[in-house]
Amino acid sequence: MSIWLCYILNLLFSRTKMLEIFEFNIIKRAFLVVSFIAPLSPIFGIFLLFRKYAFFADTLAHVGFLALALSLFFKINSLVLLILLSIGVSISVEQLRAKDRLPAEGSLSFFLYSGVALSVVFITFSGSTGSIINILFGSLSTVTKEDVYLILSGAFVCGVFILKYYKKLISFCIDEELAHASGINVAVIKMLFATTVALSISISIQTMGALLIGSLMIIPPLIAMHICRSLKNTVIVSIIISLLSSYSGIFLSFYSGIPLGASISTILVVFFVISFIIKAFKFK
Repeated sequence: MSIWLCYILNLLFSRTKMLEIFEFNIIKRAFLVVSFIAPLSPIFGIFLLFRKYAFFADTLAHVGFLALALSLFFKINSLVLLILLSIGVSISVEQLRAKDRLPAEGSLSFFLYSGVALSVVFITFSGSTGSIINILFGSLSTVTKEDVYLILSGAFVCGVFILKYYKKLISFCIDEELAHASGINVAVIKMLFATTVALSISISIQTMGALLIGSLMIIPPLIAMHICRSLKNTVIVSIIISLLSSYSGIFLSFYSGIPLGASISTILVVFFVISFIIKAFKFK
């Protein structure tokens, strides 16, 4: 314990040590990527919570696990496959749900467990079992220079969608029938929403990991909803918390060796606990 304390104090009071992180290109890419991912993830998380569909994020994350496993097996670009497979499954889930062919929970469970099972099979036969930690829990080194352009492009598409359909999304996510009655083309919005959620998860999964991407989407909104009363403030606080935890997580991951997704998620859990403590003292 004393060794860790000395190490932390040494980092805090040594400016050179703290700034050496910015000498590495992978760290610069990580900061750039999370600057775009972190604001988008909690916004989509808010809409998923409104729809009572938070499980959707976990399902697509496990499908992303399968995509990364397939990329290892076939030795192809993982991010392109990740985006295509995630969007395909996302649209399939919405189609099955809309046509009442399968219950929403049933279709999500099917794709989730199928994704995990097939991922293990392809990773085993690829001979790259050492990569499974990075896939599951994220890594500072998994995002290549080429991936950055795809991630930024995907983030731009998601951002444009949110800005253009923000009010319609609120109506759609709160009450589909009311949104339809007010003249909103629910079928189109539903498909666009499913596609952009899949895209946002796809561009985030390499840094956060397949098991932990849901934490960046769901925990910041939960914290914000706990301390805010208006939707506007909830969105703003969610984004701030997401950015703070993501930036802090990069430092924690770099200096401790903890996978990036786990570092960010741990900080989010701390924020969540703090929000409950503040709320408890506020009402005493």
